[in-house]
Amino acid sequence: MRTLDQILTKKDYSRKTPASLFYKDSPLWQKLLTIGCVVFLSVAGLGEWKVLNGMLGGLPKAITLGVIGLAMLYTLFYPDEKRLREIWKPTLLYMSLMAVLFFWSVVIWVESFATVSSMIRSCSKLVFQSIAILTAVALVYLFREKAIELFTISICITNGAIMLLCIPEYGVGASIQSLVTCLVTFGDAVGYARQLEIHDLTFVFGQMILYYAVFAPRTTRQEKRKRWLYLLLCCWFFLVGMKRSAIPAVLLFILIGLLLRKRKVSGRLYPAVGVCCILFFLVFLYCVRYGIISRLLNSFGIDMMGRDYLWSMANPYYEFSVTYLGHGFEYVDTIISQWYDAGLINQPFPFHNDILKVFVEMGFPGFLLWSGIQYVLTPLFWQRYADQQTALLYMCELGYMTVTYLTDNTAFYFWSAMALRLVPLAYAMERKKPPEPKVWMPDSRQEMRDRIRILMQEG
Repeated sequence: MRTLDQILTKKDYSRKTPASLFYKDSPLWQKLLTIGCVVFLSVAGLGEWKVLNGMLGGLPKAITLGVIGLAMLYTLFYPDEKRLREIWKPTLLYMSLMAVLFFWSVVIWVESFATVSSMIRSCSKLVFQSIAILTAVALVYLFREKAIELFTISICITNGAIMLLCIPEYGVGASIQSLVTCLVTFGDAVGYARQLEIHDLTFVFGQMILYYAVFAPRTTRQEKRKRWLYLLLCCWFFLVGMKRSAIPAVLLFILIGLLLRKRKVSGRLYPAVGVCCILFFLVFLYCVRYGIISRLLNSFGIDMMGRDYLWSMANPYYEFSVTYLGHGFEYVDTIISQWYDAGLINQPFPFHNDILKVFVEMGFPGFLLWSGIQYVLTPLFWQRYADQQTALLYMCELGYMTVTYLTDNTAFYFWSAMALRLVPLAYAMERKKPPEPKVWMPDSRQEMRDRIRILMQEG
């Protein structure tokens, strides 16, 4: 039997018993989720190591499904309606692009009686793109703005691990010498340095440099330290990857971001810039088709590294016309395979021009939908969902990637697509506009009088 002192003593409910360690948002839950997501992302990223990539292809990317699984598991045990309301609209926007690519391709396949192999290849690519998008959404759902930091840690672990795994093949001394030579000569990569040219991850580090250089929070001392640490790490791995075309693009959009970050601009600016980008793409495609770009660059002595040859070979497969409907998503892979089997090219590499690739595959209407969603609709969405800062961040990230679209195959890279969705969404979580309070407004004067009469009677 309890004494009077025991009865009167207030119980300390703040102490957690072992059974209550897994309450919602508990430190233990957060640590387990953090470790799980970093492990899934890092292991999946190791698939970019050329040894594993040669054996398994893109299969390791499916490991990121673990992140989506963790988000679903967490939602099952601790459903959070507020978080779900926050992310369903961005998710719908992101997935609308996949839906457009799929349904327009279906129209083309039905009209052209496409082969089953083309459909399977297309659907496989769309599935992996959808996994990348949903992984980004799942990370933001679990960690909100901290998702950017965890994603940065994961890709740094991955790139660092790949650097270490490549050393035994060449030796420590030769590896260091190769890396120094590559950095000093600005791209003369042979041996060990050549193995570190991990295209997808390198372009992702460019996106992260943009974020940490211009947009990352820097209010507290801890935020400043983290910002500089991650910025230096991203710069290191970006330079090690040495994609020379990406370096000026990053610097350009860092400058643009710094110039516009604190300026109040018209809400129409970013959608207008998007429209101008689409018009530029059409002019660019015209110049590519008729060899104007090739002649211009060759006149300045710029080595196009065979891109002009690939672009000219693509001419019989499309028309520069508003009535051109395309061949379906991922059709370019079929063309490249045919050229490689016929001995016309030495390596089965795509066009190194994603603007041309999308136009050939999706036709004029599909190309307008693909570019319109990304360059016009999405910046408009971020302005209304969050603020102009978020729209500026997205346009800087997209602008940097657009430069790579013109000369490379990055539009549908797995990790690049994930970062392009994750960074603006996580950034928007702290800048999201609160819902406008609902204010009752009478439909007529009579309704107002009736309402006043009722209130007076109740008083």
